[in-house]
Amino acid sequence: MPYKNLLNVSDLSKKDIDTILDYSFNLQDTTSSDLKNKSVGLIFEKYSTRTRLSFHVGIYQLSGNPIEIRFEDLNIQRVESFEDTFKIFGCYLDALVFRTTTHEKLITAHKHFQKPLINALSDISHPCQIISDFYTIKDRFSSFENISISWFGDMNNVLFSYFEAAKLYPEITINVFTDESIYLKNINFPKLPNVNFYFEINKSVIKNSNCIMTDVFTSINDLDSEDKDKLLSKFQVNNELMSITNDSCIFMHCLPANIGSEVTQDVLNSNKSVTLEQAKNRLTAQKGILKWLNI
Repeated sequence: MPYKNLLNVSDLSKKDIDTILDYSFNLQDTTSSDLKNKSVGLIFEKYSTRTRLSFHVGIYQLSGNPIEIRFEDLNIQRVESFEDTFKIFGCYLDALVFRTTTHEKLITAHKHFQKPLINALSDISHPCQIISDFYTIKDRFSSFENISISWFGDMNNVLFSYFEAAKLYPEITINVFTDESIYLKNINFPKLPNVNFYFEINKSVIKNSNCIMTDVFTSINDLDSEDKDKLLSKFQVNNELMSITNDSCIFMHCLPANIGSEVTQDVLNSNKSVTLEQAKNRLTAQKGILKWLNI
């Protein structure tokens, strides 16, 4: 029987994302029986707060059974291979949520689990974050028509997933403010007509943006963290930058934030910040994803 997965945004069509968002809006602040008698495993090899909790609670609210799995408790630590471990998971679980250190592990897990698998973040992409962010943007602006998102900082896994989404939604413009050296290191990012790059602050672009967005300048296991912080310091989102924006512009950050690096505390606490709303929406979006999987 065919089954769905969410390893990358590129696994989805525009219709898929629209359907997930419709499900999410319908499931907002509600419970359902979509996962009744279903067990969903959760594996987090890296730190997680919002993703972990939103999936746990979302599975419960859909009447499912979330099961946290720790590799250190399994026979994979002794004699059993990674591949065989995921084959065994398939004997008991109906779906799996997996946050992993390398995307290659996710692909191997997908090959051997052979049931619905959700990428809860890898070093390559973070599709759940983008779907949740799209929910927040649509909830705020009603549609994606002529939406302009300005991203400040590193070209990381979250931004890569945004690029994949931009390919599906040409009506959305993404403006990337980053250092030229970082841009040149990321030639694997797709080249799209609705994605623009800026290596200096451009006030006109900022003023016409619907959303200012950033993420930590240095991710976990980033070896060039000090150099990257210096290179990106001029792209910090602070009050001076936000003062350029128009009255309806919002600020978004997937969190956790490194205060004083990519963003200042006063911006996070400002009336343009929707970061707490954005975090809350993770729960609603995860429920939409789980329903779409049709486990």
